[in-house]
Amino acid sequence: MRILVIDDYLNVEMALRGILDGHTVTGVRDPVALPRMLAHEEPFEAAVVDLRYVQSAATGLTALATLRELSPDTRTIISTTDEEENRLLYLLAAFQFFDPKALLAKRADAFVTRAVVEAVGRGDPSPSPDADPFRRAAAMRPALLDQLVHNRTELGIWQELARFDKRLQIASAAHVHPRTLDAFTAAKGAAIDVVAAHFPRPARGPEQADAAAEPAAGPTAGPAAGPAGARGANLIRVIHFARTHEQFFADQEVAGLLEASWRSR
Repeated sequence: MRILVIDDYLNVEMALRGILDGHTVTGVRDPVALPRMLAHEEPFEAAVVDLRYVQSAATGLTALATLRELSPDTRTIISTTDEEENRLLYLLAAFQFFDPKALLAKRADAFVTRAVVEAVGRGDPSPSPDADPFRRAAAMRPALLDQLVHNRTELGIWQELARFDKRLQIASAAHVHPRTLDAFTAAKGAAIDVVAAHFPRPARGPEQADAAAEPAAGPTAGPAAGPAGARGANLIRVIHFARTHEQFFADQEVAGLLEASWRSR
């Protein structure tokens, strides 16, 4: 079986060569180099695709789009680390817009890694359930990613939320009325609740938990604070989410995928 590894770290490719002994493993460091490589290689049965690249603006979404166009019979496996806090929306996009056959954690042991790659390469279902929550999120109506960002205006608001922290400043930069921003933050607070329910974060240490709770404990968060307090709490919450996923909301590849989806509605 011929297996392609798209990862910016050579040691990942070398490790997979050892784990997948008996198969032909070929690697490329950057999704941007993928078209030239595919032009000179025999087809691959499977591709292990890293999600994020330290030295490149391209992401796993770029790699998935290239493979779909130039090597559509290659079955794809997303490879990522649990520590990447901002990976979540990229994974939602990968499973909504493409058809990866598996999600493989880089911490997976050699037995699981080999079993997943060989099953996908043969065209069999992955023995790992790691991709299931992302498939369910993509199958929701509307899809979970669409609940977070439904049109170009909303994408612009998310981008400005990552830049500013004052209500009027954000509304002005996003070219929306402050009341439109208020409606947005209320709706997206509910969407963030859905994200948290589907993808709960692992338990954190006491200091991290206290820091995360601090905004909610502020003077605007209590029931007595009234509508202005609720509005402020919503704003704090969506700002935190926007900044966690700032690279995703600013990513031009993501914007292109979302806009194509909006046009097809």
